Amino acid sequence: MKNNWNKLDNAAKIFPAADSKSDSQVFRFSCELNQPIQPELLQHALDNTIRVFPAYQCILKRGLFWYYLESTDMKPVVREEYKPPCSPLYDKNRKSLLFEVTYYRNRIHLEVYHVLSDGTGAMYFLKTLLAKYLAAAKGAKEPSLDYDATAMQMETDSFQKYYNDEKPIRKTKNIAACKLRGQKYNENRLKIITGHCSVKEVLKAAHSYQTTLTAFLCACMMQAISEELSVRAKKKPVILAVPVNLRNFFPSVSARNFFSLIFTDYNFHETMPAFAEIVKKIDADFKQKLSREYLANSINMYSAVERNIFSRIVPLVLKDFFLRIAYQLSSLQSTATLSNIGIVTFAEEYADSIRSFDVYVSTNKLQACVCSFRDTLSISFTSPFISSDIQRNFFRILTNLGIQIEITTNPIDDWQEG
Repeated sequence: MKNNWNKLDNAAKIFPAADSKSDSQVFRFSCELNQPIQPELLQHALDNTIRVFPAYQCILKRGLFWYYLESTDMKPVVREEYKPPCSPLYDKNRKSLLFEVTYYRNRIHLEVYHVLSDGTGAMYFLKTLLAKYLAAAKGAKEPSLDYDATAMQMETDSFQKYYNDEKPIRKTKNIAACKLRGQKYNENRLKIITGHCSVKEVLKAAHSYQTTLTAFLCACMMQAISEELSVRAKKKPVILAVPVNLRNFFPSVSARNFFSLIFTDYNFHETMPAFAEIVKKIDADFKQKLSREYLANSINMYSAVERNIFSRIVPLVLKDFFLRIAYQLSSLQSTATLSNIGIVTFAEEYADSIRSFDVYVSTNKLQACVCSFRDTLSISFTSPFISSDIQRNFFRILTNLGIQIEITTNPIDDWQEG
């Protein structure tokens, strides 16, 4: 194979400097099927999928001034699950692919190092893999997918495509968020708690407060966090970081990173507000910030750093140092994160073979990831903290609204709803 190479997209540049033992910058998509996985068919499907996504067959290399992605002859190998979710994929001391496909019983897992792609790009890959696997398992024709892009389109850096020369405007002042504290698990392990519930029931609750599903879940998370804060901690606002899929605002079929962050906050210092007041504040923040103009400014801010002449000539070793500090400072601006991947669709003739999709992400604080398939809404919390009181509060808010939830957790503790 000819060694082609690509620069990292603008969002990806921070991840090599930011990853650490406590945050691998890896996320996982899981798909639960109704039948046990057949490893040989899954490997065959993966072999065919990587031909559709050649940009995924690459390794991360260090240059003098920047990291870059280089194509490789290394082939992805399907394995039975053998390590904790979101374990590191990138090791600067060895060559390795930046994604991995594993399975356990009737679940398929796709793990991706964030340098390679964001959640939307990874979902393109997973749905293609599933289409090829299910077709082989059924001995039938591959289903059509709602994603159609050439290899060149998949590799497009959409940040560069939509960057303009307008000077970015910092529209909000950076403020420090209250920080969650507590005892953490040894060996940087993550607790995963997932709740499955009805999309229709949660939408009904959100609409009763005249807001969207994502804003409603952010309000639930804000409320859940506030119930565990000390008086001292409440002197700083609770701030949630919310990743935004920029493809919804700027046409793109890139399988690389193309997302931004918006922030929503509430100050619980003086009073414990009614839940409706929290929803109202978050809904107003979303209406202000989920606009093409606001997000275009974010794209310019991402891209301006790379175009700065000083950043171009600074050696990578110094860039890593300053980017690591910048990432640590930026992490002070949020208490937790809620990411909604959105609706996962699949060809109807194969959809009955799939029970659900889930998504998890590495973190050194608290993060909730949301996605839906048919009428199943998956809400997965990942956390390094032993305490699960915030997660418990969150799901109780939903159950108190009459929403039935099925909760599961990974084996590192015996947390149960109650």
